[in-house]
Amino acid sequence: MRLSIRTRLTVWYSTIVVAILVTGAVVGWFAQSRLALQRLDDDLVRSMATLQGVMRTEFNEGMTLESSAEEASTEVVVPDQTMVLTRPDGSLLDVWGLPLDHAALSMLGGNGEAVTIASRAGALRVLRRQVDYEGHRYNAAVIAPLAPMRAQNAEMLRAMSAGIVIALIVAAAGGWLIGRQTLKPLTRMAEQARQINEQDPKDRLAAPPVDDELGRLAASFNGLLDRLASALNHQRQFMADASHELRTPVSVVRTATQVTLAKDVRSADEYRESLVIIGEQANRLSRLVDSMFLLSRAEAHGVLLRREFLNLDDILAESARASRVLAQQRGVTVIMDGEEEVSFTGDDALLRQMMGNLLDNAIRHARGNGCVTAGLERVNGRVVLRITDDGPGVAAADQDRIFERFVRVGTSDGAGLGLPIARWIAEAHGGALQLAGSRPGCTTFVVTLPVDPRSV
Repeated sequence: MRLSIRTRLTVWYSTIVVAILVTGAVVGWFAQSRLALQRLDDDLVRSMATLQGVMRTEFNEGMTLESSAEEASTEVVVPDQTMVLTRPDGSLLDVWGLPLDHAALSMLGGNGEAVTIASRAGALRVLRRQVDYEGHRYNAAVIAPLAPMRAQNAEMLRAMSAGIVIALIVAAAGGWLIGRQTLKPLTRMAEQARQINEQDPKDRLAAPPVDDELGRLAASFNGLLDRLASALNHQRQFMADASHELRTPVSVVRTATQVTLAKDVRSADEYRESLVIIGEQANRLSRLVDSMFLLSRAEAHGVLLRREFLNLDDILAESARASRVLAQQRGVTVIMDGEEEVSFTGDDALLRQMMGNLLDNAIRHARGNGCVTAGLERVNGRVVLRITDDGPGVAAADQDRIFERFVRVGTSDGAGLGLPIARWIAEAHGGALQLAGSRPGCTTFVVTLPVDPRSV
């Protein structure tokens, strides 16, 4: 089972707090232990200095080693410490202070630094000095038990442990409450997101008033919903427009079929006329379906360009010849202009379709007995295709709409898919299609394509 974000935040927060406290407690405990031991060693040094001072005073008064030791045992008394005086051969002169077992006395050794020894009564801290003063030689030792210091350290450790446990409880509770309060807007947004559906995609998340991570998340999610709603509306509009476009040829085919079959016997000319009508509408349906399929695949990035070395001027000339039938029907003259031997690397079929769509659009909108001019040129390392017609032009209100699907302006009888397909083909080749200008008597579409240096 995966833990919730709030639980994970609480665990991490509590773990970090406890780790910091434990680290601080361990460091503090070691530091306190060293300081306590240092204080104990300082006390032993002071006691040793006092004991040696008393012994020197007694020696200066002419007293013997034994008498000086006896006198020192009455004058130098330090609570919680034991004083030991021995002869150079190790025999005992005197011992006073805290009781000390004989086994511990036998382990006294060394000279100068304080050391720790173990005894049946517990660990002891011992400072021993070998003294030679004006012919008097003896050994002096100051001993203190470590049990009181270790008891203090243990008490400190218990207090720190209790503090860590309390801090852990407080940190966990605080982290849980803070996480709950902080993530409450996220829970609320999740509930709102579950209520948004495709039936009414206008609902949006209520973004927090502050500009923090949750606020930016809500704003980004709302932006995503806006884009999805736009795509959904675009898809619905596309389906509605496609249905409208498909309904007309289907209705014509159905009507022609019903009229033809209304009589049991028809002449050959009547059957031919009906089949001609059905064939024309079938061709229209085929072109419309192919265009819609191409646009759908383009949106899904399902069209792969088959790049090859091409001469764009040859493709433009062939496209112009292919559009001659439509041009003759309208009395329009297609004039070729521009440079020759314009090389390019691209998809032959798609580039032919782009040029054919642009020429078809220009011929449909040119005036009767008018002309359409098409030409290629190289400009600053790019190939520029210009197609101009002498029609009435595109109204200013429609110039931003002509590249949308199923948009038809003026008296055009097309499906409204030629320009959107042409723009997509240009963009698929890394270029752009734009309406360079439109006024009565002159409407120019410009395609700009980047030239691959290898194709030059």
